[in-house]
Amino acid sequence: MPPAAVRLRRDFKTVLTLIRAHALLHQATRQQADDGRIVATLDDYVAVRELVADLVAQGVGAAVKPETREVVKAVGTVIASGREHAGTADLEKLLRLDRSAISRRVKGAIADRYLRNLEERKRQPARLVLGDPLPEEETVLPEPQRLVHMCTGERGDAASPIPPAHTGNGDGRGIAPSLGPPGDDLDDFLPAGLR
Repeated sequence: MPPAAVRLRRDFKTVLTLIRAHALLHQATRQQADDGRIVATLDDYVAVRELVADLVAQGVGAAVKPETREVVKAVGTVIASGREHAGTADLEKLLRLDRSAISRRVKGAIADRYLRNLEERKRQPARLVLGDPLPEEETVLPEPQRLVHMCTGERGDAASPIPPAHTGNGDGRGIAPSLGPPGDDLDDFLPAGLR
């Protein structure tokens, strides 16, 4: 199993916990199941997805931080203009950012191998060239309507309740939305490259 899939499985549990927390915070407007559990709705998923989708995607390597993408594209622009490499001064001018911001972004891009520094000596100006190509943006958490379709096979609206899970949190009053098919087979939710 790829390391990204392991990370995604752990993050998926965190997303479910956040959905439960959101439903609990909004319990006054949520339905309750016969056994007293609060039923999470698609609204809860939408709110959580909006907050954490980028973080989850970056955590599994399916997305690149916008700042990293911007600095890599800026290096590409400098090189495309006929230069052999880009320096931090070039990036400061192009991105209109201060030296510390450029340095932080460049270090991140080098760590992620999207940029390489040809300068091997310490305390010398960087000579930046492109490294590994930037991946295409990939959506890890599905769009709300896609989620409804995956769970029910139907199209739904934002007020559609997500069916409650079969188990609670141990006290008989669980808040456990079921976001997957029986058995929580997450492979249906993993992007093809992360299975």
